[in-house]
Amino acid sequence: MWSVASWASGGNETQGARSMALGGATVTHTDVWATTNNPGALGLLNQYAFAIGYENRFFLPEAGLKSLAVAMPLGQATVGLVGHSYGYAGYADNRIGLSYARKLSDYVSLGAQLNYVQARIGDVYGSRSTLVAEIGLLVMPTDKIRIGAHLYNPTRSRLADFDDERIPTSLRLGGQYFFSEIVNLSIELDKDTDLPLNIKSGIEYRPAEPIFLRIGFATAQSNFAFGVGYAWKALKADVGASWNQNLGYSSALSVQYAFGKRSKK
Repeated sequence: MWSVASWASGGNETQGARSMALGGATVTHTDVWATTNNPGALGLLNQYAFAIGYENRFFLPEAGLKSLAVAMPLGQATVGLVGHSYGYAGYADNRIGLSYARKLSDYVSLGAQLNYVQARIGDVYGSRSTLVAEIGLLVMPTDKIRIGAHLYNPTRSRLADFDDERIPTSLRLGGQYFFSEIVNLSIELDKDTDLPLNIKSGIEYRPAEPIFLRIGFATAQSNFAFGVGYAWKALKADVGASWNQNLGYSSALSVQYAFGKRSKK
């Protein structure tokens, strides 16, 4: 059974429709959604970018998730901002995060993020909030391989004094291999302190220059996923869907836009 702390730990956050389509295996991805997936990857972004996304869980009107992400490369660092809002009048889960990532070399980036997390349930539970930290690392030893690590809430921040309710800690380790310019495979291990090990995997295939086809799978709840993406100049649009054998379908749509270039100051 999900506790309030479990939901507020990140289960109600979207990483973009591309992530859903790949089963959530995105700890190595270097785009603006790294503000959720892995702040360590932000340091390798060379353009300013912003994105918006919407996700609907199991086709329930109350399970809508809205998100916004911004990344700003400045000098050798990148500053990121992300916001998520989930739920309805009777239950809401919100987060705002500010990240800072540093490009240590052409192949290594390290980043950290501080989040304000809030959960609200009706009039009885009321509203609870806390600060949650996270840290991430991305390494690219070759042009074909990426390795990412992401640790969320290493301090086990407390959400409420009652029953010592704490935000769970999670660790994600993943790799991505590029077979060619048109096919890549991502595999990720995700362990939450309150949940079983989740093994995520996804394949991305680009049959034509602007089109991406994706499939994914996650073992924790036997989630199958698929989706498509379209890139037109600096604009990217993605659609994803997943199937949970117990709860049914979910869908996601996200759009991102990149512009400018990294400031040298």
